Amino acid sequence: MAQILNLARVAALALLLAPFGAGAQQADTAEQEIITGIGQCLVQGLPDDWVAAHMIVDLPSPGASTGNVRYLVARKGAEDKLESFTPCDTDMPARMLVELRDKQPLERQGWASARLVVERDGAFRLNYDFPPK
Repeated sequence: MAQILNLARVAALALLLAPFGAGAQQADTAEQEIITGIGQCLVQGLPDDWVAAHMIVDLPSPGASTGNVRYLVARKGAEDKLESFTPCDTDMPARMLVELRDKQPLERQGWASARLVVERDGAFRLNYDFPPK
């Protein structure tokens, strides 16, 4: 039964994320594919009452290949209280985001922190923090 629920969550998120490529978000094709893959992994560990899933990647320095990752979820009725959750794989989503850096324009490759927020309705935000120059 739990596997059926997880598959339903994956299918639902895939359907929710599909429209963002139609112009609702300004992401290039590589980002779209990677965010969809990350979202499919995140949804497998989310509780039924989730409203937003957060993945926060912190690198020790720009260009680093490893760092720290946190997975947090906001639940309906408690959106301001983020809780930890475990996606399908704890390393793969963060690794995918770090690998995306190689496909980004040079001026966007120097980030030291990134936050991906996926909303239940399929909207998403991907924000990068760059160290001061």
